[in-house]
Amino acid sequence: MISLPVGRFLTRSLKISSIALSLLLGVTASAKKPEPAAAASTGPAAFTDSSAAGLVGTKRVAITNVMISFQASTGAQTSTNGMLAHKSDTSSVLQMPDMDTALLAAITDAAYAQLKTDLAASGFEVLPEATVVASPSYQKIIKLAGIANFSKFANREGDIMLVGATGLHPYFPYVAEGGGFNYPSTTRYIKGWVSSMSVASSTEGGPSATSIKSTYELPGLEIALAKELNAHVVKATYVVTLGSTKAAVSGRFSHHNTHTGEAFAQVSLKAGQSRIAFRTAAGKAKGQSVSVSKPLPARTAMSL
Repeated sequence: MISLPVGRFLTRSLKISSIALSLLLGVTASAKKPEPAAAASTGPAAFTDSSAAGLVGTKRVAITNVMISFQASTGAQTSTNGMLAHKSDTSSVLQMPDMDTALLAAITDAAYAQLKTDLAASGFEVLPEATVVASPSYQKIIKLAGIANFSKFANREGDIMLVGATGLHPYFPYVAEGGGFNYPSTTRYIKGWVSSMSVASSTEGGPSATSIKSTYELPGLEIALAKELNAHVVKATYVVTLGSTKAAVSGRFSHHNTHTGEAFAQVSLKAGQSRIAFRTAAGKAKGQSVSVSKPLPARTAMSL
């Protein structure tokens, strides 16, 4: 739904259907066994902020997490701070609170299937899922950082729904390595989606602003798993956006201002936040430090 308040109360709405979402992402809502998505026409994936040198010597991989953050809302708003500022605000909000969870699961499972296909095509031996999930080290990872599937949460842009692939228990990546985008924004748009007081998911077993900061042992556990299975640990996290918004107000007086807002709905993968990361057995148990706004080049958790 696009909500465009003009002044304070006038709104306009536009709903995005689940069918439109499935068509845009190339997965049909009725498919019981989704086929892997077609390969991108832009060429093979490549390391853009790190090197594949750390993968030399081991051609085995253990996929531990495939999780998609489906953006449920995003928005823009003006500010009335200052003595001479406008005394009324404009906001543009794009949101889709009613999501088809079966469709989201099909999309995530298709991404998981495609990841296994791509890794195998690149010469890696993909360990069986049963081997990975039965590992004591994997169970420790889930105990520390695991979250409920279809958890409602938030990131810097607004509300999200976190969906994990069937067969794997979703877990929140080590947030210190992901930059500030994964921290919940102070501005959220869907009432009740995330607790305003504790900044916690309204989903039982979902993440909170506190819990995602408390998984400092996660890199070490992933390294332990890599050593146990003699394989690189592979984690894929994607962010599916809804679109973009703009808001503006012009004029000199609060009773005679011009309010404008735009909301452009376009489902896509968010650049810079959709990552395939490898944790190697030679990595550092403390992980790596990144800037709040932008991840630094990966060293112990390499991004593809």
